[in-house]
Amino acid sequence: MISFDLPLEPTKRRETYTMVTWVRFWIMGVMLVPHGAISQNTNETSSRQKRLFSIFNIVTFKNDVCVSTGAGNLHGTCYDSTSCSSKGGTASGNCAAGFGVCCLFIVKGSCGSTQTISQNCTYIRNSGYPVADATPSETCTYEFNRICDNICQIRLDFKTLKTEDATTGICGTAADTILVRSPFSESSNGFPPAVCGTLTGQHMYFETGVTGGAGTLTIIKGTSTGSRTYDIKVTYLTCDNTAKAPAGCTQYFTGPSGSFQSYNHANGQLLTSQNYQNCFRQEAGYCRLEIKESATTMPDPFLLSAPPTMAEVTCQAVSFLSFPTPTLSSFCGGILDSTDTSTVANPQTSIPGTAFQVGLRTLGTTLADLAGFNLDYTQIPCA
Repeated sequence: MISFDLPLEPTKRRETYTMVTWVRFWIMGVMLVPHGAISQNTNETSSRQKRLFSIFNIVTFKNDVCVSTGAGNLHGTCYDSTSCSSKGGTASGNCAAGFGVCCLFIVKGSCGSTQTISQNCTYIRNSGYPVADATPSETCTYEFNRICDNICQIRLDFKTLKTEDATTGICGTAADTILVRSPFSESSNGFPPAVCGTLTGQHMYFETGVTGGAGTLTIIKGTSTGSRTYDIKVTYLTCDNTAKAPAGCTQYFTGPSGSFQSYNHANGQLLTSQNYQNCFRQEAGYCRLEIKESATTMPDPFLLSAPPTMAEVTCQAVSFLSFPTPTLSSFCGGILDSTDTSTVANPQTSIPGTAFQVGLRTLGTTLADLAGFNLDYTQIPCA
């Protein structure tokens, strides 16, 4: 006789918020005993009785991130097939040595009501994706459930994000607005900032607090009849996750070198009312952070305020980068350099012992013809 228990309701583990699927097998084999065999000695009878056996196997696997087999090889979550279906996911390939399926969670559709995000590694897409959505003057709201008690942050990866912006850099009215609200900050000018335009390839972290809802993402379509396309990956991060960003960091980068840009730099327009930190994980053996203008010249890799062809060191009344160096702590103008009116860009290096962070502050008024920044960073080994 072979019997199978139905999968148990997944149990959330506090330390990893993973769920375990139990598969149980009972196999009972009965050996027919030839006529007259019971007259043989006790040892032989005992040996034959051992042929009557029971095997109890347990197959367990965590609900880890997996890679789907569909178009784009999207990240999913490893579940048993029954759980994937009951949670509203779609199976795309196998995981856990074939005992599980790579379950994709995609939220899309019209913006008539609030949609709930209740699974890690969910993709939020516009109605009709990958075709652009041209419907103006709508509000799309996505509410993040607290999927376990140990959630501290959510990371949004803008796999594709192209919305309407304005040549003034102001999000809203004719332009669209992408707005995150979380228990960490309810202020309209707080962390993280409202954004719009082209943000493909960029990301955003925000704090969730430790109780109640985990926050909301609102995409407010402006009155413009232009098109919007978005594919946003949602990743929940537990408080003990090594990928968690330092508190208060909107963008977080790892590795000894790389590049980072202001939001909407790809569209060549600096956004207004930005006030956030770009943070960098300090790698082992490195003590200082160096930043410099990217070699890419279009859009301009550094243009935060006038004049567009000179460095400025008096930045309190304009948009600027905050970055403490031995000679200066803020940078503005059209050239990244610490010398006033310099027309040649030069790398800038942080003071040893200071946090690996680059802040951005922009004015709330029109910022027409200002591109923002596209910078390379390199961590410098300790002496």
